[in-house]
Amino acid sequence: MAVAVNTMQAAPALAAETHVFAVPAGRLSDALLALAQQAGISIALGDPRLDTLRSRGISGRHDVAEALRRILAGSGYDFVFVDSRTVRLVKRAAAPAIAPRAPRMGAAPAIRPVPVPEVAGPDILVTATKQRLGLADYPASLAVVEPDREELARAGGRGTGYILGKLPELSSTNLGPGRNKIFIRGIADSSFNGTSQSTISQYLGEMRLIYSAPDPDLALHDIARVEVLEGPQGTLYGAGTLGGIIRLVPTPPDPGKTSLEGAFGVRLTQDGAPGGDGALVANLPLARDRLALRAVVYRTVDGGYIDDAARGLRDINRNVMTGFRAALRWQPDAAWTVDVTLAGQDLNSRDGQYTLRGEPDLVRSSAIAQPFDNDYRLAGVTLSRDWGETRLTSATGYARQSIDTVFDATTSASPQIRQYEEDVAVKLLSHETRLSGNWGNGGTWLVGLGLVNNIDRAVRRLGAPGALDTLSNLANTTLDAAAFGEFGIPLRRNVQLTLGGRFSYVRQTSEFMGQGGLDFEPVRRQQRFLPSVALSWKPGAGVLAYGRYQQGYRPGGLQVTGSAADPSADRFVSDRIQTVELGLRFGMEKGARLSGSLSASLARWRNIQADLVAIDGLPYVANIGSGRVGNLAFSLAWRPVDALSLEAAGFLNSSSLSDPAPGFDNISDRDLPNVADQGWRTAAKFVHSLGWADLTLDTAIRHVGRSKLAILSPFALTQGRYYDLSAGGRLSFGRWGLSLDLANILNDRGNTFAFGNPFTVAQGLQQTPMRPRSLRIGVDAQF
Repeated sequence: MAVAVNTMQAAPALAAETHVFAVPAGRLSDALLALAQQAGISIALGDPRLDTLRSRGISGRHDVAEALRRILAGSGYDFVFVDSRTVRLVKRAAAPAIAPRAPRMGAAPAIRPVPVPEVAGPDILVTATKQRLGLADYPASLAVVEPDREELARAGGRGTGYILGKLPELSSTNLGPGRNKIFIRGIADSSFNGTSQSTISQYLGEMRLIYSAPDPDLALHDIARVEVLEGPQGTLYGAGTLGGIIRLVPTPPDPGKTSLEGAFGVRLTQDGAPGGDGALVANLPLARDRLALRAVVYRTVDGGYIDDAARGLRDINRNVMTGFRAALRWQPDAAWTVDVTLAGQDLNSRDGQYTLRGEPDLVRSSAIAQPFDNDYRLAGVTLSRDWGETRLTSATGYARQSIDTVFDATTSASPQIRQYEEDVAVKLLSHETRLSGNWGNGGTWLVGLGLVNNIDRAVRRLGAPGALDTLSNLANTTLDAAAFGEFGIPLRRNVQLTLGGRFSYVRQTSEFMGQGGLDFEPVRRQQRFLPSVALSWKPGAGVLAYGRYQQGYRPGGLQVTGSAADPSADRFVSDRIQTVELGLRFGMEKGARLSGSLSASLARWRNIQADLVAIDGLPYVANIGSGRVGNLAFSLAWRPVDALSLEAAGFLNSSSLSDPAPGFDNISDRDLPNVADQGWRTAAKFVHSLGWADLTLDTAIRHVGRSKLAILSPFALTQGRYYDLSAGGRLSFGRWGLSLDLANILNDRGNTFAFGNPFTVAQGLQQTPMRPRSLRIGVDAQF
């Protein structure tokens, strides 16, 4: 990270970049937040006096430095650039009370630049809060990752794996790209995929990505920020947010700048096939100061490293990801913004990535290939308007996802080759309109309406290859309509009470498809109210202490069983989670070299829904009982000198199925599945100018503790207990960069996931090793 400099001296190149701004008049803090969003920068807003000052706003084309000067005019504040994307505000030097000597003509006021830790501080507007709140104000656990362009170029097209590597509180299954389940803070229901709703929700900007589907694993090219709200988010986000939400914030189009960026890399894997990645990002103004298009296209090939002894094939688990994302931004005036988003990604895995104990290293034996395909499409439009301190946001999104899976169903009991196929088609329509603003001296308010309509159709077939018999062809439809609100009430100057609630109406149907004349459509209707309450206290500069109670739920469902001629419906009830949390964040003040957070939470989870597999390998859904999850987490960031930054984060989890349902009570180890008992990450980054180039060196090590695959034997298999050490560096030559990155330096074969095939998992031999040691050589450029 570059050393901060006086704005009266040489500022980063970003200061001279021109943008079209539309910042309405109002509170200075709100104007700065709007400017930061439109310029794609971060601005520290730790001084509460910014809320009491007014700004005249700004509109039209300006460079960043000029826009900051106009917004801050008459406020008594100036600014310094910390790096290419971070700005700090500083008070102008006040005149001494005793008559000073007259300054020399033309002398600039002394502004002491202050470095800032790399972790997010109060300068980060967390859009996932749906209000203009940042880390210094929001009374709940949250995390923000702000990768710069160079870091994403080095990531080589990674998606969720990049986020997991940064935030140890996040975990996932590891069946393969595009087919995993993500968990936050130990709220994990099961290791198997099915039709029940996810325990978390994912967003691209304001667009909801999934409802009952696995993680689409969108590549993070041209993503400006990743925001994670931890713990149940029922009030703001409704059903399916028991563990929290993940929001990807893309870089917005810029009507004042034409640019082209590219990143390309080659990855060599020890004991595996080579791979590569490439991406292009273009920004194109279409109408002066009002309309712009930003687009990214990419392709990543991950070479395989698993061999199949039975079929005599090498490196069978090759993955190919191809995708695009386009955003069109129209700003007809200073108040209105219209964003149109299109995105698509195809993920194709040639075969599974698991191995078998007892076979040689990185080897398994299968009768047939087990490919997987996940094709994702998204379209949406977001309208926003500012009226001073009030903001309107209205977003509508439509997503389609096609998920095709093949498993080898051949077993020792039936040596005849059998194949299982599952084709799932998901259609998701989501809409939300909300108003938010401020009132009084520091109060906040938010009200909104939301609608989600999710349709998933699953066709399952089993039999000899080329002669499959249909097991089931079912469609499930969920309609979820809701009204919600949240209000921040100042009790004292540094104490605030936050109250919220959400009322939801849910209608669900399940039906057999393609059975002419069959009239069978079970229906279920539910109503639910989810309250939340929080109390926050700012005992000193840059410190926030809070306590929070919040809830989340997933609606119950209908599991259609039997045959098409004689169908029946088994109901599984809704599950509900209640969480109490205490937390502390510090180091939010200007100039802090040490910052961090500490949180403790206890969740009570009733009637846990879980996607399971039977001994015969076929999927089903059940309520396994009620349990609890306790979590203790911390994070620290320290910059001892300007050129060096250090990070550490970790957690402890304790979980238990304390009240198992009938059929799940004959167990000795009641830990919930996929909940690691502990985990941590440490990282270091060093930046140095060589004169002819800028050098960046970084390293990180992550540890994932023990967990188990499932509750019941014979699926209660141990997994985890592995380390992942990585290191890399980059040389920057102005617009060009050359990078080298090593992953899994220890070449650890840790078992990341004890599952790869439902038809033989009960044998207890399956394991998913980490990708062997690999080296990526990359080049990136911007024009």
